[in-house]
Amino acid sequence: MSIAGHDPTDRARSRIAAFADRLNRAAERFITDTSEGAVVLTVLAAFVVLWMIFWTVSTAPLDIHIDNDEALGWAEHFAFGYKHPPMTGWLFILWFSVFPREQWAVDLLNVMNSAVALGVTWRLLRDHLDRYRALLGLFALMLIPLYDAKAEVLNANTVMIPFWAATLLFYLRARRGLGVLDAFLAGAFASFTLLGKYWAVFLLAGMAAASLVGPGTKRFWRSPAPYAMAAGAFIAIAPHVWWTLSNAASLQFAQSVINYTPFAETLKNSAFYVGGMIAYVVVPLIFLAALRPSRAALADIVWPADDDRQQALVLLLVPLILPVLVNLVIPYRLTPDWTFPNWALLPVVLYASPRLAIDARAAARAGLVALAMTLAVVFASPVIAGVRVAYGPDQYRPHFRQAAELANRLSGKPVQLYWGNESITAGTPVYLPGARRLPVGPLSDEGRAATRLRGLVVFCLLTDTGCRKVADALEQNGARTATVALTRSFLGFTGPPLDVQITVVPQAETPARTTP
Repeated sequence: MSIAGHDPTDRARSRIAAFADRLNRAAERFITDTSEGAVVLTVLAAFVVLWMIFWTVSTAPLDIHIDNDEALGWAEHFAFGYKHPPMTGWLFILWFSVFPREQWAVDLLNVMNSAVALGVTWRLLRDHLDRYRALLGLFALMLIPLYDAKAEVLNANTVMIPFWAATLLFYLRARRGLGVLDAFLAGAFASFTLLGKYWAVFLLAGMAAASLVGPGTKRFWRSPAPYAMAAGAFIAIAPHVWWTLSNAASLQFAQSVINYTPFAETLKNSAFYVGGMIAYVVVPLIFLAALRPSRAALADIVWPADDDRQQALVLLLVPLILPVLVNLVIPYRLTPDWTFPNWALLPVVLYASPRLAIDARAAARAGLVALAMTLAVVFASPVIAGVRVAYGPDQYRPHFRQAAELANRLSGKPVQLYWGNESITAGTPVYLPGARRLPVGPLSDEGRAATRLRGLVVFCLLTDTGCRKVADALEQNGARTATVALTRSFLGFTGPPLDVQITVVPQAETPARTTP
């Protein structure tokens, strides 16, 4: 029988509580005694380091993501549009003019995109929140998976995040101060967001709705700000509009997401979008609940009294809700993952009410929660990598590297030209530097001519009978073929094999030149 107060369980709980209290006091001192800029830079640096570790380890046995490989292909030539609008390609051009085409550099670009977005969002939050509310909001955003755990690649979805936040920053400044430069930048960044993905039309709709709401509406429209905003938007988007007049590839891809389904299925899809959207922001909502808001505070959150917060509410909700309404009229492939850029104003909506008491202690606790949850994910990264290997061939990260290495061995020299199954060839360019995909079939006259000049490697899955028929025809004319089962292993986890056939057509011998 234990004596009261000396039970081992009680002692352990007391020690844990004492440790947690010391940790919280240390975090609170750091927040209050350190300059604001140093705190934010430290937080963002920790964000980059921890998530860089996570992505390096969790994807260690895998190849580069197919979206990143596609963007690396775009980065080989500047254009005002690709399959998607051009912003992703432009960022890859800039980034890889400095960094090598390596997996770590791709991961660093992905993480830096989120970190820059959070840095811009910090400026946005500080325009509307005091220091501690803004820190609480920053930590809340870091716990939305779309900023980190789901931001696996820089693609058309994630590239919008910093530009969307910058648009909101300058729009709200222009609305409040009517500055022509702020308004011009708001329009320009809105178009830059649209150059990431056409999903940004919902941001434009939110800006249009916000411009017609609130007590400052007449003052805003009587100023030069709306017209400067329109000018900035037009100048930034005009080259892409010109490009689409002769090449509508990005518009055609955008149209491909339209999916006419029965109304019941459409309704189910819309409900899934709403449910997923709420699930993504559950931690910021928990933070709000932990503040124990009164009924008056909740009412003030639902419809704020001041113009700035009304603007923030409209700019947050309209781009989130409008996609559901559009989906009910024109069904399309709607997913909550497409809300990647939508959340920058969530802390202003949730935490700006003066009826909420938020101090350094609350911000410190939120920061410790963010750190603890991030560390937990980082520590789990080796297991995550193993599970991803054991789960099977990842359709977004197939065996690009192994197939490319085998092709180089069979060729005996660097591959110049390749063709084959999209599941393999989509990711081989980064592992076959200098090689190009044959744009036509190898058995066509144009394909035979290119093959004689440069040689050819054909990648086929054994399940792709059409591709194998082409490879067999080439083999009958002297090509070499190897069939292999590609597998991955990591920390004792072994994935199922991917059966691949690789056919190498050698370059034709150049006839010797004779001297007359």
